[in-house]
Amino acid sequence: MKPWIKTTIGIVGTLITLLIFTLVGSYFFLQQSLPDYSGNHSVGLIKNEVQIFRDEFAIPRIYAENDDDLYFALGYVHAQERLFQMDLTRRAGQGKLSEILGTKTIPFDKMFRTLGLNELVERTLRKYDETTKNILVSYSNGVNEFIKNNPSKLTIEFDILGYKPDLWKPEHSLLITKLMAWELNISWWSDIAFTHLIQKLGAEKVKDIIPSYEENAPTIIPEKLKELAAIPLDFINVDREFR
Repeated sequence: MKPWIKTTIGIVGTLITLLIFTLVGSYFFLQQSLPDYSGNHSVGLIKNEVQIFRDEFAIPRIYAENDDDLYFALGYVHAQERLFQMDLTRRAGQGKLSEILGTKTIPFDKMFRTLGLNELVERTLRKYDETTKNILVSYSNGVNEFIKNNPSKLTIEFDILGYKPDLWKPEHSLLITKLMAWELNISWWSDIAFTHLIQKLGAEKVKDIIPSYEENAPTIIPEKLKELAAIPLDFINVDREFR
């Protein structure tokens, strides 16, 4: 057999062997972090027995005898399935993405710290009734039960980024709802965009290019808007990059 053929066979064989080891290793590594869908767990923070069943699509159904246990189990299941997504979203609202993702996310952290969502939810939480607070606490306890007692079940993203998630707090659940509201809200964007257009083109031309607004409908355009300093678009640009 010619030397070059032997060399080619050796290289191909080595690559195939490495590929097999990589695939087998990846399979077992990923299997280790999959949620445990069977068995019994003894938990000190619940009052009665809770049962969690999953159908053929792994969609959970939770059965509990009281609300506290129900929301505890919901938090536990969410952490089983979505902990990295939960932590990443929480960090976005807190302005802490750069702690795990590096300098590229600093503009996003600055934006959300400027918005002050974190401080807003802390004030909001104090105004809630006791029933709502208890739900948030029970849910947080369920999330933390998983975090504390399943360090080997954390998904691969935590290993790649080299960090462990912080414990969950009631305000973190509220923070995610505020972030969802922010992402669904475009009114602030339209105010800045329309102001920018009016300063560039004038009110009459802007009315022409937005024909869906009734001709004689009222507006809140200040008379001297065009004379004011130009509205910067940095905020819109950062938000667009974040999305």
